[in-house]
Amino acid sequence: MPYLKSKHLTTNSKRRNEESDKANRKLIYIGREIRFQSEQDLEDYIEAYFDIIFPELVLIKRQHSLQMQRCDLLCCSKLDKQAVIIELKNEEDRGLVSQLLRYRKNILQNQSFADKIDYSLPIKLIAIAPIFHEDNYIDKESSKFEDDIYFCKFHIEYQTTTPKFQLEGKNYDILYPVFGLPGSLQNEDLRSTILPAFTHNFESKLPVDTRQNFRIIRELFMAKPKVKEMVSPTYRKILYGTGEGQNHKKLAEITNTGKGIWLFLWLPTKVRTKIKIPVARFGFVLAANNSHFDQDSVVEWLVCTKTTINLEENSNNNFCFSFDRHGMSKWTSANMYLCQASSNDGRNINTLDLLIYLLKGATRPFDISLLESWWSQERNTPTNLGWYIDLAIKTWNYRIK
Repeated sequence: MPYLKSKHLTTNSKRRNEESDKANRKLIYIGREIRFQSEQDLEDYIEAYFDIIFPELVLIKRQHSLQMQRCDLLCCSKLDKQAVIIELKNEEDRGLVSQLLRYRKNILQNQSFADKIDYSLPIKLIAIAPIFHEDNYIDKESSKFEDDIYFCKFHIEYQTTTPKFQLEGKNYDILYPVFGLPGSLQNEDLRSTILPAFTHNFESKLPVDTRQNFRIIRELFMAKPKVKEMVSPTYRKILYGTGEGQNHKKLAEITNTGKGIWLFLWLPTKVRTKIKIPVARFGFVLAANNSHFDQDSVVEWLVCTKTTINLEENSNNNFCFSFDRHGMSKWTSANMYLCQASSNDGRNINTLDLLIYLLKGATRPFDISLLESWWSQERNTPTNLGWYIDLAIKTWNYRIK
């Protein structure tokens, strides 16, 4: 199914999205570190504080494009107009040097902003990232422009009420809230007050009594790194993931049709093949009178499916004997999910290993005390919706590493 893109935005919708982006910026805690939610947020922050962080430079243009190449920040020094190219990364990237060198060549060939840049001077190339892959150092050493390439690590520290952006031994305030800190409850301030245009239209078609809980679980999904929000042209379907294609990672989906509102999550699934990270799309059938998005709602059935849920299958005595090609029952009662997903027939144990890692933080070899603890949890799988949302988020975080 196609999804709406920026080209479908009206002028008013674009303005609303800009307001939403500014109002909902946040930092996220993941992998025991605090990061910007996206690379764009990192760029926005650097641009906003550019004169403070780089007092010796002048920012000429952000996202300067030449010959299908686009550098994050094109700058020059105030003293002698030396060109400076800055590339920003929110995570590790092994191809930084080649990227910077391509920008350098294009800038030299086109002599961009010649009135502001002295091209008789060498171009300074700066990469700013939280971590640098070893390949970057190898590429730098083998480049004839080695002396013009600089790597600068940044770190975000959070010991007081204001996060600090640390770069080159200096600290700068980040006036964004931090989402997902251990032991912290979700803060009302972190919930989106201004939804993007497409999401706003999707929400407007939901029953009024479900909208607040929709915003809460939406915030949980959107706080994950790399997650994008995609809305269908009918505003009846919303997807959270890295893209709509078959090879893109997905986290959650909500459909709102004449047959009801359904929440789908991508969860670990039993497999009989050598899939490294076995994940499948599960839909949730809740107990009667339970809210669709309330995390305390009771789950009655998990339905492993790529299509919509047909409740008539539930009245068919044969539904329990319907299995997918990997051996997972299509309909699974909530309290039997772990038992079925983590079972194996001796050919594949990837799901068991993944689930124990996600829920217990352990990797093989497993001792008997850990296994006994697991068997106890396996027999008593939680049935509230929040537990499954948490598992889907943990699986997503594991998949993007």
